[in-house]
Amino acid sequence: MPEIDIDPTTRIEGHHGIHLEVDEDGTVTHAESKMEMFRGAEIVTLGRPPSDAPQITGMVCGVCFLCHRLCSSKAAEDAAMNADGIDFGGPPDNAVLLRDAVEGIFYLWNHAVHLFALVGPDYSDAVAGTGFDRLDPLEGDGYMGAMENQRKIMKALAQFGGRAPHPVSYVPGGLATNADATTIESVRSRVAEVSNWLGATENVPQVLENVQNGEFDPSLGPGLHDIVSILVGAAQEGAAGIGEGPGRYYSNGMFEQPGEDDLYLKRGVYRNGSVELMDKEEIIDGITEDTEYAWYTDESGGDPTKAQPPEPKPEKEQAYSWGKAPRFEGDSMEVGPLARMVISDLDPFDLRAALGGGAAKSNTLNRLIARAQEALVVRDKVMDWLDAIDPAKPFMADDWTDDFTGKGVGLFEPSRGTLSHYMDVQDGEIERYQIITPTIWNLGPRDANGQPSPLEEGVQGDVVQNMDNPMNVLRTIRSMDPCLACSVHVQSPEKEYEADIEPVAPDIGGRRC
Repeated sequence: MPEIDIDPTTRIEGHHGIHLEVDEDGTVTHAESKMEMFRGAEIVTLGRPPSDAPQITGMVCGVCFLCHRLCSSKAAEDAAMNADGIDFGGPPDNAVLLRDAVEGIFYLWNHAVHLFALVGPDYSDAVAGTGFDRLDPLEGDGYMGAMENQRKIMKALAQFGGRAPHPVSYVPGGLATNADATTIESVRSRVAEVSNWLGATENVPQVLENVQNGEFDPSLGPGLHDIVSILVGAAQEGAAGIGEGPGRYYSNGMFEQPGEDDLYLKRGVYRNGSVELMDKEEIIDGITEDTEYAWYTDESGGDPTKAQPPEPKPEKEQAYSWGKAPRFEGDSMEVGPLARMVISDLDPFDLRAALGGGAAKSNTLNRLIARAQEALVVRDKVMDWLDAIDPAKPFMADDWTDDFTGKGVGLFEPSRGTLSHYMDVQDGEIERYQIITPTIWNLGPRDANGQPSPLEEGVQGDVVQNMDNPMNVLRTIRSMDPCLACSVHVQSPEKEYEADIEPVAPDIGGRRC
């Protein structure tokens, strides 16, 4: 039986490979998603005060550079609120609003990176002969316009975070900064510029008609025309017929909206054809991690509220990944924009229903449509959250302390999907830490029951037309927007290394700078 190894997977964040077995007709019969580097950030947090964890885990990834710091802060806050004898009531509303606004702005940045730089070339004229030359990497006007607007968004994020990537202002208890009216207005102005480039959400039907007819009207939004071109190109290339996942979705929910009764994007799961909205405890109780095919000990898996920090076992023979296999009540779950849109019952303009075979259908096209839809619906809320911030009110709780004993879980929803941090604190020091990332949910290995991950299931049954260029497999992987940096880092054997590194900076006055 023919075999295909794709390693590394290109145009994704981080390092990933996949092993495929195909039959004589090219149909994929078996897939193994491989993460071949180890992440040990959890171990580094041990013995440190809880306020140190956001700084350490925030460095897990330079792509989703907000999510780990905020999720870790939420885990520390939850642990403090669960502690006996500690009167901590959580971050002030102003901090929660600013966190909502910043993450909403980050969604715009990250979704644009994915749609234009990572996925867009798959459906450009240069790669696929679709006629959409504005999507051509490095040369197309649409591609370059997106890069310019990403730069504007990054500047806005840096204004609130102190720097980007790896902002320094997000801490347990709120924010280590006070956003004044001038800064808020400056950020608002930058976001408005990007919003104008994108175009109004209400223009989607007309833009879709324009793209299908080969027309371009920049007054309706050049960004919107190019995003819709990606979707139309993907539909033309048959993306609705590949990458069918388990049809089960999970979301931690996102955007707390102080003063509102519920999260803007809902928390829960979708299975057996219906949405089940859940509270935080129900979500936490449902999650386990399986290590049968991961290079970890059995004690590193199970219930993440009890499991020890990751303990490597690289000699495990049946293992093929440094990623664990998370499950919700025993089931694999797809996470990400499609999961959030399905669980929140959002399908603006019925795009997934009309183009993708159904609003809740799991396939490569619907993942792209949902990401575009989410960028629009979140963009439409960001200005409201910015306007609700009151610079005269506090951004930091005055009763935060590291001196407590408690257990906490931070649930978050970065652009790529569900993220959870688990922190146990004993007498002011971290005793246990666990992280479950979005990419682990989507691209992890099989579990002990032989149940594949959403990616492994998604590519099984797809037909490889060209053994030397399995394009549709790559399109499906990219549709899940994997970020391996969040999932795995590096393992080194017990060995000494020595290397000479030549600085790239020029000599200045006889010295390098």
